[in-house]
Amino acid sequence: MGLSRDLKQELKDEMINRIKKKLAKHDYDKKSGNPFIDVIFGKFSRQKTLTHGMATMLGSFYEKMAVKIAEANPNFTVAKKYKISGKISPAETAAITKMTKDLEEKNSTADYRAEISIIYAADSTNRVETSITIDLYLVDTNGKEYFIEMKGPDPNKKEVRAAKEDLMNVIAIKKPEVDKADFSDKVSVIFGVTYNNNPGVYDNWKVSRMYEQGMDLLVQEEFWELLGGPGTWGDILEIIAEVQVEVYPLIKDAMETKF
Repeated sequence: MGLSRDLKQELKDEMINRIKKKLAKHDYDKKSGNPFIDVIFGKFSRQKTLTHGMATMLGSFYEKMAVKIAEANPNFTVAKKYKISGKISPAETAAITKMTKDLEEKNSTADYRAEISIIYAADSTNRVETSITIDLYLVDTNGKEYFIEMKGPDPNKKEVRAAKEDLMNVIAIKKPEVDKADFSDKVSVIFGVTYNNNPGVYDNWKVSRMYEQGMDLLVQEEFWELLGGPGTWGDILEIIAEVQVEVYPLIKDAMETKF
């Protein structure tokens, strides 16, 4: 399936425009603030701030790109950032906190189905209202809901833990309306990693211990092809290559003349 020509052009144009705006507005005198870097590397530390700023800017674009790709996929009827509201009991919260802590401390191994079972087994009395904002919410043509938290390949430890707790809280919120036996057919909670920054199987010590890859952890191809279908990651790589052709001369000029 992959991406249409029009969508590829739209994503390419937006990425180019964002990079051009960043180049035009960037403070080329800005240092990293780290004397070990600024003093030792001199002007090259200021080049690093440009690269870091670009990475941050593009990171914020991935969520918008994900929505656009899923919106264009006829398999989905809904694709948006979403706040889910519902009720969670103290026992469910305690179970989620314990599971997250055990995973973080390597006292247990990530097991998506087992985690669902633990939440369903927790007492549901005295539930209290809560709400959670999810990076990407999808509904497919069969009515299945997908709750996705998106991160880069090396998020900080607090982000990983918070995302795990949020996704488990979604399971608890959906529990009264979805039978346990039907959960995987009706709901998926996913930690989506936008790209793998190392060759081979993705393995990040903060993430891999908390999620089961292929279940509630989708990385790079698996993640993007959930949204856009087979071939989507290859199309994204083609877009990046085309963007590089257009913006590299501008980046090269900035590196050579602005510092």
